[in-house]
Amino acid sequence: MTLTTAFLELCGEWSTVFAQQRSTQRAKKMALSSVLCAGRKWVTHFLCVQQAEMLDWSADYKLFSRAPWKVADLFDPVVKESMTYFGDGPIRLACDETRTKRGGNKVKRSRYTRDPLSPPFHINFMKGIRWVQFSALLPLHQDHDVGALGVPVAFEPVDLPAKPKRGASDEEKKAYEKAKQQNNLCLKTLDLLRDLRRRFDRAGAAGKRMLVAVDGGFCNKVMFQAVLERTTLIARCRKDAKLCFQAKDAANPRKVYADEKFTPEGVRKDESIPWKKIKVYMGGRFREIRCKEVCQVLWQGGAKRKPLRLLVVAPTPYKPSPGMQRCYYRQPAYILVTDHESPVNELLQCYCDRWQIEVNHRDEKQYMGIADAQVWNDESVDRLPAFLVCTYAILMLATLKVYGPERTAEYQTPPKWQNKRRKRPSCVDMLRKLREEAHQNPDAEAEVGFPIDLTHILLRAA
Repeated sequence: MTLTTAFLELCGEWSTVFAQQRSTQRAKKMALSSVLCAGRKWVTHFLCVQQAEMLDWSADYKLFSRAPWKVADLFDPVVKESMTYFGDGPIRLACDETRTKRGGNKVKRSRYTRDPLSPPFHINFMKGIRWVQFSALLPLHQDHDVGALGVPVAFEPVDLPAKPKRGASDEEKKAYEKAKQQNNLCLKTLDLLRDLRRRFDRAGAAGKRMLVAVDGGFCNKVMFQAVLERTTLIARCRKDAKLCFQAKDAANPRKVYADEKFTPEGVRKDESIPWKKIKVYMGGRFREIRCKEVCQVLWQGGAKRKPLRLLVVAPTPYKPSPGMQRCYYRQPAYILVTDHESPVNELLQCYCDRWQIEVNHRDEKQYMGIADAQVWNDESVDRLPAFLVCTYAILMLATLKVYGPERTAEYQTPPKWQNKRRKRPSCVDMLRKLREEAHQNPDAEAEVGFPIDLTHILLRAA
């Protein structure tokens, strides 16, 4: 089986997503064209890959603007395929937000927000769209000497209401504040998380627990007070969060919170609490880290009466290069968990693998071009970036299915200036391999649906 065949087989499961068979075939061609395309990821460039630049292009744009299909259903084949890599363990997910630059006064959801890349001493603004993404963390290190792989399973926009003008009335300002509460980032995340729980249940994971690792921006009362079935939150909290134990006052039995408060930083400095040594796969091999555990913790300002589990990870020493004598230290980590039964190494492994969603954000913007689309229809603004993210997930799963998780000799030899000790193929390696197969099999038109000519693709991109 070739990578192209595996890619098209996974895309073929979209037959239940689209109402017509011709829409499914058109979506398959657009997906393959997006990964073969060189340069900007525009719909017009996808048509040039198919050598259809002299034909009517309206049907390809209507696939995203008028065709009846849902973005969440597009990821069902990804959810089903990712289930084969979890084995008997829990489902591991990572959640984070990202933003894509998009101008235009008439573009749906485009708002001015804080630029996350702005320096701390000067806050900059960017106009764009805010997204919530969930990625499945495939535990490849259980059977192979490679790290976990993040595969996107959900990608939805967050609707930020337009801020009223300076001379707006009190009614408009109240309506704006109400709309902000209803379109909260965490509320959107909870809706997506519950929907993912149902989709994994339909895929055969009804008896599995779901571990969700989130960043510090999601460590708040909205997330921790929510009722989530068979789902564990693993969130990084502040070092000065006010925590306590349950009050045990015989004179006042209705009292819930103890008067004595403590912070995660205080737990780290408390020598009476012993350190535990935990092994996790991080940085290309299994490493030993030190951790403290405090159970039955209450967070009055966040989780209220829900008991939590506090994990404090000690700073880990590392060397930027093997020849250095001095060791540098990472910052300590403070983690709140809603689960009291899962092993500590399982929870910490999921939290360490959360970084893979940041790798997904980089690949989606740099190589898949989710911010390149020049579409203006309200439906297309939401659908086309999500379609490219799903195509990126299918590409990774097809590569795992054909070539496995390790970077073998099947891939092109990396340049001399790159690290040749890489154990896992990158997104660029996968794209190169797919284009190489397309170049070596020019007679695959019957399978693909359009002739593949790399010379034509490069000339059109130029």
